[in-house]
Amino acid sequence: MNISRTLYSCEHTEYAVSYTPDVVYAHRETGDLKLQIVMPAEPILPPPANPPELTPVQKKYIGWKGGGTWKKAPDPDERYPLILACPGSGWAGAEGYRYLPHLVELARHGFVAAAIGYRGVYKDNVVYPATVQDMRDALRFLCDTAVQWHIDTARIGLMGDSSGGNTAAMAALAGESLPGLPDHPTRIGEQPENVKALCLIYAPVDAVNLAQDRIAEGLTLRPGEEPGRPFECMELWQEEYLKDPDTYLKAASPLYCLEEGKPIPPVLFVQGDADLIIPQAQGLRFCDRVRACGGRAEYVKVCGGGHGTGVWGKEMLETVAQFFGAYL
Repeated sequence: MNISRTLYSCEHTEYAVSYTPDVVYAHRETGDLKLQIVMPAEPILPPPANPPELTPVQKKYIGWKGGGTWKKAPDPDERYPLILACPGSGWAGAEGYRYLPHLVELARHGFVAAAIGYRGVYKDNVVYPATVQDMRDALRFLCDTAVQWHIDTARIGLMGDSSGGNTAAMAALAGESLPGLPDHPTRIGEQPENVKALCLIYAPVDAVNLAQDRIAEGLTLRPGEEPGRPFECMELWQEEYLKDPDTYLKAASPLYCLEEGKPIPPVLFVQGDADLIIPQAQGLRFCDRVRACGGRAEYVKVCGGGHGTGVWGKEMLETVAQFFGAYL
């Protein structure tokens, strides 16, 4: 019999990972907000008051897991860089479960990887920037409990896809108030200083020009759109944007947080060339602006990738892990 294919072990580059679900990071009137956390080590948790009795099979598995050498054994005292992610939802609210496969892959590369659940504009009757507030609160919570999760708080990266990418960018780049809306009653908290890298995946980063970009690239306009009034207006602000549409769109655009002389973390922007929702010009313009302000930015095109579909392949996740590994 002939050997069809030879594969090679990756035991020297992968970590065994642990998953801690539904970690409450903030309390809201609409309910608790939770994190999904995957890490290359066991969390430091207090022992349960009434530990369950393990079955013989469970005991055998736990002993094998602890003593096996099939993957790199994590050092219980080591600290790992953190990647905090925000899933996209059109600002409608989401839980972190959708990111679990991605979190596992990132944790296997030696990161503590977490994804947030957050409030939705219509679901919880909030408006932008509620999602940004939630992401910053999650980041503060993880920094405050860093020992428990083996996090090195000097090495933090943020990421997100679609509206989650917009949220991650604003969480990393905006000040205490939104650009152009210093008097808005909603504050988003102090800007974190320890975000060292930012990965945005098919994210809307310039709401002001979003509809025009769709027209220029021959994409079908979304319901009710016209130049200067993208569909995302209502997803972001409900009716509030009608007070001053241009100002409110600018306030929700990370592009306008970029300024010369202001620290900007390195940026990786990933975009599928078959995306029918977010135009290519959004990410290209953002990366150009980052470079013009003295920062570093890389734009990665996924051939055949759509909006969500066909983008999250193994090579793409390897690229994301390499990017964070270079800067964290």
